[in-house]
Amino acid sequence: MSTFFFLFRELLGSIRARSGFLLTLSGIFVFVSLAAFAALLLVGGTDDATADPVLLGPEEVILHLSPRLSADAVNDLYVELWQREDVRSVVFRFAEEVSPGTTGGRFYVRAVSSEATTALMELAETMNGVTQIEAGEATPVVQAVGLTPTMRIVLLAGLVICVAISLLLGRMGYRRLLSSFDGEIRVMRLSGTSERTIIFPVISLGVLLGLLTGLLLVVGIFLAQYALGEAAVGSGLAISGGHAVTVSIAGLVLGLLLGGLIGLLGASLLASREFAPLG
Repeated sequence: MSTFFFLFRELLGSIRARSGFLLTLSGIFVFVSLAAFAALLLVGGTDDATADPVLLGPEEVILHLSPRLSADAVNDLYVELWQREDVRSVVFRFAEEVSPGTTGGRFYVRAVSSEATTALMELAETMNGVTQIEAGEATPVVQAVGLTPTMRIVLLAGLVICVAISLLLGRMGYRRLLSSFDGEIRVMRLSGTSERTIIFPVISLGVLLGLLTGLLLVVGIFLAQYALGEAAVGSGLAISGGHAVTVSIAGLVLGLLLGGLIGLLGASLLASREFAPLG
């Protein structure tokens, strides 16, 4: 067994209830900060300007008109539709506006209710010049998840605060842990063991802590991706495969960096007189 693994195992064996509790709390705050980081990247804004205009509601109907219809014929169809009591609104658009390269026009008709859509479609089938009818379907409403600018600021502030708390708790946990390991540290220094050999396992413990929290974040992201599935489409959650992998890797790297920083703070305690060889 190498010196590193021996010291690392002994260091883990020196963890007691108080030091373990503090290091666990530190890991929890690291995870919360990683979760806030992931939320900032995965949860979209609340602006609906990019919503797909082709998706129809259950009370909406699109009537495709023949390009051979005259302007008067189109106007007559418009008046006929507008005068119906079960029609809430009628909007005419040239086909070229919606799909470049096509001809004719389209009526975007909104009925007063989804029940009135059936009668409206039956009427459209009898109209001269209507070549195609598109109707929306009654689909479950997906509540959009979005972050307002204020929420993003709060998340960012929470991320910074959680990082600071995790570093503080990590240093406190290391102080407790190393205090119970001080005898071994003095013996190693008296025997001429290099400082790098002593410090490296201490830092590695923090890296392990960051690795575990980073892996927990990765598992959480992919469990959310699996649980939501197609429901994530249109909900404002950018958890498509490629993006989820990118954020997961970034979160894992950030976890390793935070864990390494906690380890460095813990290793800095070794410079105190408490761990100096007794003269």
